[in-house]
Amino acid sequence: MIKRFNQFLKENRDSNVLLYYAFDWDDNILRMPTMIRLEKKIGEQWIPTDVSTAEFAEVRNDKENWRMLNQSGDEAFANFRDTGPMGGDIFLEDVKKAVSAGRFAPAWNDFIECLSNGSLFAIITARGHESETMRRGVEWIIDNVLSEQQIFDLYNNLLKFSYLYNISTDKERILKGTPSQNELVRLYLDNCDFVGVSAPSRGGTPDNPEKAKEEALLSFKTKIDRFAGQLGMKAMIGFSDDDLGNVSHIEDLADKLNHEEFPNIIKFVVKGTKDPENITKKVTMMGLTETSHQTPGLENSVLTLTQFGNMTSRLNPSDEMGRQDDFYNQFKKQVEYLAKTSKEINKDKKRKSSK
Repeated sequence: MIKRFNQFLKENRDSNVLLYYAFDWDDNILRMPTMIRLEKKIGEQWIPTDVSTAEFAEVRNDKENWRMLNQSGDEAFANFRDTGPMGGDIFLEDVKKAVSAGRFAPAWNDFIECLSNGSLFAIITARGHESETMRRGVEWIIDNVLSEQQIFDLYNNLLKFSYLYNISTDKERILKGTPSQNELVRLYLDNCDFVGVSAPSRGGTPDNPEKAKEEALLSFKTKIDRFAGQLGMKAMIGFSDDDLGNVSHIEDLADKLNHEEFPNIIKFVVKGTKDPENITKKVTMMGLTETSHQTPGLENSVLTLTQFGNMTSRLNPSDEMGRQDDFYNQFKKQVEYLAKTSKEINKDKKRKSSK
């Protein structure tokens, strides 16, 4: 694929880093109200009773008084698939309920930041919904939760990404109508991954959900490595999950990252979000690792970025005056910045040589 301003990007490779995200959904992005369908023993009768995931954790081992609906796992967890009473609508409806109730989980801010930046992402969950079902939930968030400024940022970034990738579409300069139905936004979501590892299309409930998540993440990484390579750039990936088992498994995977297999991925961040007050973060970069804990309130700062440290800051105007500039003027500003820096360096060298 032919890249615009190819030489400029090559000469400034240190700033050519794209940021991508992968997320677990439940209790990581949103605390969903999806109910598990059980039967509770009252007297001599078994009465159908729906429980939350938190309640299920408390009663799951009480075999004398609780059992799965009709003693069937498929029926008990039908709401976590598209096969329950509400079919594929259950995920969207529960997203609406969670947002309305303010049931935001630790990675929510990361997810909103991801959408605002127009960064490609993967939703990788143990749920069994099909991709289109989960995508409708994300489309609703874009249309109903993102602020006007965030919508502007999303679309502005997508315009510039499409310019760099030389994508030919009939793009309007200002997004009008329903955001998720815009051609460019739809193309963006087409390139994101929505993976329910227990979905029937993936063979149903896997014997090893952790392994299934790993395979989905590796597939996403392969895509990201290819996209970054097409621009001659490097990529960083942030992954978050509230399940400590999954976090540990993905951390081990990161340690075994084959740089030759993914030559364009330079950093991989794994965040454990089970405890919002003690979010863990492990950074793997070129075979080196760094482990830390994040202070509450800074959880969405996955990676430290400089003035021109990522695609958004390099290409996205950040003020009202800048928003009136076209892509050429933004590029020109960067060239002027580099020229100014170069002159200052040369002046400093001359002063030293004259001493």
